[in-house]
Amino acid sequence: MTDPSSDAGQAKTRVRSGTAAPASARASSAPASASAANAKATTERRTPTRAMTPTAALTRHVEWLEFALAAARSEETWRAARLDKATNKNRAKRQARITEVRDEIAELTALLEAIKALQARAARRTTPTVTRKRVTSTPAAKPTRRRRTTAPTGPA
Repeated sequence: MTDPSSDAGQAKTRVRSGTAAPASARASSAPASASAANAKATTERRTPTRAMTPTAALTRHVEWLEFALAAARSEETWRAARLDKATNKNRAKRQARITEVRDEIAELTALLEAIKALQARAARRTTPTVTRKRVTSTPAAKPTRRRRTTAPTGPA
């Protein structure tokens, strides 16, 4: 026979660990509907309300790059001030870190300049060009070219 106190202890352990639901929850459908609502909310957060156009995505990316560049410049200023206060023991480490930040600034600057140059080049291509009117002479003075017709050769 089993000891009733051991069954009660096991039930408490299952409840604490989350493997068993309380008796009141087992009878109702609340956990199932709650988890379904939670899953629906998670799915709703993941699906975008509308698709982002490539132009909007590029604009957002350029804004992010400009933000990252400003942050890197701020970090460079902060690290330069710290480098001035460096001791002989930590100067090499601080110098290496400020060099990394300056490399990052150069990379971000080059990337932004390249993107903006490509955008400007694309804008020049898509702008309507002004068509120049050709100066033509009057139709009477226009020389005409005669076409030669040759007799058909071959079996007839």
